[in-house]
Order: sequence, then C-alpha cells, then structure tokens
Amino acid sequence: MGICWYCYWGWPKPVAGIYLKALAKLDGYESPLHYGPAHVVWDDENFGSAQACLDDFDKYTGDYTKEEMDIVRESLIELAALPESVYDVEPDDYDDEHPELYPPAKGIVMVRV
Repeated sequence: MGICWYCYWGWPKPVAGIYLKALAKLDGYESPLHYGPAHVVWDDENFGSAQACLDDFDKYTGDYTKEEMDIVRESLIELAALPESVYDVEPDDYDDEHPELYPPAKGIVMVRV
C-alpha cells in the first residue's frame, strides 16, 4: 500500500470547504462523516465516490441522529455537484510512494493532520 497523496498534501479548497462546513454544523463531531455512510469519501479521501455514497445512503443503519445524517447527506450532495477537475487533483503520474516529488498546485488545504 502506498502513501496517500491527499493525506500528505491536503484537499482542494472547495472540497475542504464542504467538509469544514459540515464539521462546523456537527460542532466538530467528525464521527458521522468518517464512520457513517460517507466514510469512503471523507475518511478514505475518495472524493469521486460521493454519488455512490448517496446512492447507498439510505441503506446505512447506524446510531447517528437524523440531524447528523442530514448534514452528512448535504455534504455529499455538495461534493457530487463539483466537477471532477475540482476534486481530482492528484497528479496522474503519482507513484504512490513519493508525494514530496509531486507537489500540488495552489488551492490545496490541509484539513486533517
């Protein structure tokens, strides 16, 4: 398994903005974003999976409140509306081993350290 480019450099600013807005609405409680039906997106940093998470959203059975799930769903809807060119900024030739050799363009925000 390689080194995640997004984990090393951060997320595109529009993606980070969606996440941080949802996190603020959850009063900093990140669990619904990272362990609920959007974990593939927000925890695994597979931003292109937002629509797939939405498609399966109602199949999730967990202990989060309706209000928390509404916030998570809203974050996925916002992310799914972004064009791929905005959320998929990992260099095409990234080698999965040396992120320092593949610096990001401007507009990358470190969300999680």
